[in-house]
Amino acid sequence: MNRVGVLSIVLAAAITGACGGADGASSAPTGPSSTTTTTSSQPTSQSSCVPANLRVASIQGTVVTLEWNSVSGATEYLVLVGSAPSSSDQLSTNTTNTNYTWTARSGRQYARIQAKCNGQFGGSSNEVEYTVGN
Repeated sequence: MNRVGVLSIVLAAAITGACGGADGASSAPTGPSSTTTTTSSQPTSQSSCVPANLRVASIQGTVVTLEWNSVSGATEYLVLVGSAPSSSDQLSTNTTNTNYTWTARSGRQYARIQAKCNGQFGGSSNEVEYTVGN
């Protein structure tokens, strides 16, 4: 017998043994296993982790203060400010407060907030547009 034939016999024996083909075993198929599947209590969607009611609380010269409603379970907030909608080229910083004050550049800016819940950042809040200076 050549090597391929011997290898085929060895593989067939290994598969038969691994699949319950031992002596006295039934050739009838067995039912599904009783494996228990558990699911995580962490939500699959971060839709409830979105700050609401973002607003510009004040602009005094170039000092801007944003405020927003707290998110239940949030451990921190990401403040994103950009020179164009949905951008963050002006500011990207974290805070545990529901307000943030900084000295901004002059010009039109767009801000949004993201909350971190269960270790992941959720979606962005409403975006506010405001102008500093000018």
